[in-house]
Amino acid sequence: MTGVAVHLDGLRRTFGSVHALDNLDLKMEPGELIALLGPSGCGKTTALRVLAGLEDADEGRVVVGGKDVTALPANKRDMGMVFQAYSLFPHLTALENVEFGLKLRGRRREAGRAASMLDLVGLSGFTGRYPHQMSGGQQQRVALARALAIEPTVLLLDEPLSALDAKVRVQLRDEIRRIQTEVGTTTLIVTHDQEEALAVADRVGVMRAGRLEQLAAPADIYRTPATAFVADFVGLSNRLPGTVVDGQVSVLGARLPIIDGASAAGSVTALVRPEAVSVTPAEEGEGRVLTSSFLGPTSRVTVTVGDVLVVAQVASASLDQLTPGTAVTLTLEPIPVALES
Repeated sequence: MTGVAVHLDGLRRTFGSVHALDNLDLKMEPGELIALLGPSGCGKTTALRVLAGLEDADEGRVVVGGKDVTALPANKRDMGMVFQAYSLFPHLTALENVEFGLKLRGRRREAGRAASMLDLVGLSGFTGRYPHQMSGGQQQRVALARALAIEPTVLLLDEPLSALDAKVRVQLRDEIRRIQTEVGTTTLIVTHDQEEALAVADRVGVMRAGRLEQLAAPADIYRTPATAFVADFVGLSNRLPGTVVDGQVSVLGARLPIIDGASAAGSVTALVRPEAVSVTPAEEGEGRVLTSSFLGPTSRVTVTVGDVLVVAQVASASLDQLTPGTAVTLTLEPIPVALES
């Protein structure tokens, strides 16, 4: 299957005094998987619901495959949806749940397709099981198979993994990406989970107050955030005092480049990633280790430098040398940083 292009063109949606969507413009390439990420109330779920036809926009258009579908009801938009709640029929088997959407579209003779979709999601041996006989992850796979069985032009995933435990969530997110790549359906996923968004998406859209702050490849969202909001929201950043000097920012004695587009002068707050901070034990060091957190292969160390707290990401093998109270020096890598004035 070849995906279709999708364009959310100038969407506005207001709930009382709240602007859920504020002139949102989003273009999706055929077969692309875009993840919308942002804080609660930023408009990401509203955007998905307007695309699905479950909400009406006050202004703007929804264009799918070059066709304006703004006025079409949800059941005429040929989209597959997977919700946070699995929404399976408890009295139907896994196979019957997947067949349900096909029957609604008059495709009763395609039982073979339902079985093939269950095989695609790794549940070929579960066709006769009822929802209560399956785990949460297995139920969500059935929901995904049901959405794909109808061969939707667009696949919409609304917080599909948030109800699952951490290990199953990682496994299923990787499966979703594999399946989406194999099938080629243009897909929009809405999530609160930053790791999930960065791991599965071709591009990530970070939303704030109904607008896109940035839409870019996951690595670009993390490494070169377009705004201080994106830098602060995605991943962990130190908020360190600095001074802009000759187009760079001076932070803890280091001169760091500024992310393109950032314009500021004088005193600022620099957003520095923990992995850009190196910590070295030194008797005359300007910092002191306050706490350390073991996270597996890497760990986080919090250091005090005067009245400034700095979090660094270090190899766990070095923790023995970085016990609380140890004097250390800090080195900041010259990685471009975002600024708050």
